[in-house]
Amino acid sequence: MALMQKEAIFRRTNRSVPTLLLLWLTCGSLGSLLFTTTYLIEGITRPDYSAWQQAISALSLGPGGWVQQINFLVFGLITIWTAFAWRRLLKGGAGGLWNPICRVLEGIGLLVDCFFSQDPAFGYPKGIALVPPTFHGTVHVLFAFLSITAIACGFFVIARRFLRQPEWRGWFTYSIITGVLTIVFIAIFGTLNGQHSAYAGLFERLSTSLGTLWGIIFLVRLWLGTKFA
Repeated sequence: MALMQKEAIFRRTNRSVPTLLLLWLTCGSLGSLLFTTTYLIEGITRPDYSAWQQAISALSLGPGGWVQQINFLVFGLITIWTAFAWRRLLKGGAGGLWNPICRVLEGIGLLVDCFFSQDPAFGYPKGIALVPPTFHGTVHVLFAFLSITAIACGFFVIARRFLRQPEWRGWFTYSIITGVLTIVFIAIFGTLNGQHSAYAGLFERLSTSLGTLWGIIFLVRLWLGTKFA
């Protein structure tokens, strides 16, 4: 029994990724989880807001809109900060340059969306008439597109890193599928949102949640000692 405990401790501490770097990367995943949890709670509790229909960004409108603005700000800063951790993890191999760049672009998109809110949407805030696209709203949409595109491209870039690593068998396919679904779901959201569908918001949430799930599973495997070359 004592020998088995020692072997278990050895496996936990004999990681290919330094513990401090793992903690740094974990902050990014926790930030993503916090971002997701915040907009889910806000979507459920905000009066007159339908999480099934409305965009996440619509939470930055109306009473309490500052909560989602802070959510964008905090997650944007965390994303840019952890981009440097991804650079250290991937340096010298596939994705070592472009994956961190994608992370920075994602963070920039989030920061801009904090300060440039979207225009009022169909049905929210309640009682506000729709208006032609404004400068603020146009900037918001452009940088939201930049952010989600950067997320998807990041998965395509890092997918190559798993091709020659037997410990990560299947993660090339998983990463490609995650990137493709991120684009597909956000495209469905855009189409349904333009039609004022009652389920448009669901697809945006699916699109943004895929990366959170991928990151959590990836970090859990690293913490458990899976080698990463």
